[in-house]
Amino acid sequence: MTENRRRQSRYQREGVDRIKIGPKKKIALVCSGGASKAGAFHLGVALALQEQGFRFYGGTIPRDGEKARPPGPMEISTYVGSSAGSMIASLLTAGYSLDNIFNSFLGRTPDENSDLTPKPLERLTYQKMFRLRPALAREQLSELFKLRGMFKSLLEGKLEALLQLRWLKATGLFSTGGIEEYLRESVLPSNRFQDYMADLFIVATQLNHSRKVVFGKYSYQPPPHDLTCQYNNDVTISEACAGSTALPVIYSPYLIKNSAGVSDYYIDGEIRDTLSTHVAVDAGADLVIASYSHQPYHFTPEVGSLTQYGLPPMLIQSLFLVIEQKINNHIYNKEIQRNAIMAVSKYCRQQGMGDDVRMRICEILEAELHHKLSVDTIYIHPKPTDTQMFFGENFTLSPTKLAEIVKSGFRAAIDVLRNYDFDDRVKSDAAMASTAAGAEQAAGASGLGAELSSIKKAAGE
Repeated sequence: MTENRRRQSRYQREGVDRIKIGPKKKIALVCSGGASKAGAFHLGVALALQEQGFRFYGGTIPRDGEKARPPGPMEISTYVGSSAGSMIASLLTAGYSLDNIFNSFLGRTPDENSDLTPKPLERLTYQKMFRLRPALAREQLSELFKLRGMFKSLLEGKLEALLQLRWLKATGLFSTGGIEEYLRESVLPSNRFQDYMADLFIVATQLNHSRKVVFGKYSYQPPPHDLTCQYNNDVTISEACAGSTALPVIYSPYLIKNSAGVSDYYIDGEIRDTLSTHVAVDAGADLVIASYSHQPYHFTPEVGSLTQYGLPPMLIQSLFLVIEQKINNHIYNKEIQRNAIMAVSKYCRQQGMGDDVRMRICEILEAELHHKLSVDTIYIHPKPTDTQMFFGENFTLSPTKLAEIVKSGFRAAIDVLRNYDFDDRVKSDAAMASTAAGAEQAAGASGLGAELSSIKKAAGE
């Protein structure tokens, strides 16, 4: 059971209709990986957040000496991304409007009413997403003698020669160099983390050192719960995204050289840690919204057993089960830590301790347990019954298929967010109406606008 469900059930038992979230100083959005399918899901979540009164703080720092405006209430100003989530986080940090991103994802030609801030977003193509590696053929040619030996062993009935995979020398079929080039040349107004108003953090994994690296504008000390984690402010955004999206087997590890001339290979940012919500907390966020698309299949009579669909769905199910367990363990441990601190605080009150002593004891517990009571985390993921999301193509760029995934993200987010009451929520009906109109217009391709209208009506919006 996720933290959202635990808290919802607890509040329902107490007769409270909505979970109250008090005023917040800093709001963060954490986006997981999962290829283009996850990217579209995050966009649906972003649309739902916008419908609920949230705004996205982004754009470059003014260059004319004018001071950048601070983020306002309900304005997300910290973005954390891994793998595909790093690209969505980068777009929002750069100030791209949801209209603009939807036009690009859905292959639409912008009309005169579209918000094209900061510039029309160029569409990502398969050629850029899947750039063949020139070294691929050379790597395998060097292993021809092993292939001869393998075939000889197979003829002798020794199947282990095939299963050991020693003949497979290739480090990956494709390179994320095309993604790096796309971001650097076509997307980002600036390729420096330091040039943006919002805080952007991109998570990657060092291949040869088993270390999580968080790229951004700051150079924090390693968090107490993971002393091997490193913060790095010495690379460009496009390189960080290329390293974070380098999913093993599909993509080869991405080589990044820092300003000191030291080079390291990086792979997918979720290998070590599926949801790096701690990065947002380390940056001072006290409301963290985590969006992830890894939802295992739950049996339905209409779909039946995964054994009917071959090996790929079973492999995905196995992977998602492992990821779900990691996420649930993380959420469960956080809930235990929160309950322990609250229990000690309650005991101190019962024993008549002064508030200063009680608060100091709680502060010590927070530091030792690496848990802050002031931080609220909202987790958004596909519904277990959303089989279309599970079976959806992970690397699709089809506008029609991406539109369906956007709907899944919107539905999942609305289903969670309607259980919360935010003190900072913008009350202006005019602002909300304007937001809704822009969102529907941006999602108009493939009948998406009409579908979102029906979703909002069902959700009570």
